Amino acid sequence: MANLSEDSGFIPPDEYVDIIRQTQIVSADLIIFNQRGEILLGKRNNSPAKNTWFVPGGRVRKYETITDAVKRISLQEVGTELETTSLLGVYNHIYTDNFKNSDTGTHYVCFANNIILDENKEGEVIDSLKNVEDNQHSEFRWWSAADILNHPDDEEVHMYTKNYFHPTSWNKES
Repeated sequence: MANLSEDSGFIPPDEYVDIIRQTQIVSADLIIFNQRGEILLGKRNNSPAKNTWFVPGGRVRKYETITDAVKRISLQEVGTELETTSLLGVYNHIYTDNFKNSDTGTHYVCFANNIILDENKEGEVIDSLKNVEDNQHSEFRWWSAADILNHPDDEEVHMYTKNYFHPTSWNKES
């Protein structure tokens, strides 16, 4: 296994757009449940899925395991390191744009990770969200699965977020 430094895996934006143009991106989404069974969603600032409520997540870097990616992404996006409780499945997320422009679409092969917080960790996440410097989200909110699934507007609660809670998700691979 390669020894990676904390900042390893950074790809300059123009190079990353070229990668997006040529291949799929492996990513990890975090379905974070509190003790009431609610799920943490963030209002996305960036494309793809800009201005929609979505679970935290991000790409998996080269030589990084899904387990390590979940820890890194949770620390970056919600301010505390979390671990996967179980794997919900693997999903395809396909967009017509990317983080930089709409010249080429993005195809993520996304590992959806359930994370169930105990009371102590839930308090830690709530406290961390107040101080996290995350340019990915304008705000965070706890949602019930029913409210996510039944929200009438796919432009507000993204359809891929809804699919995590649908019994026959059309974009699930496993």
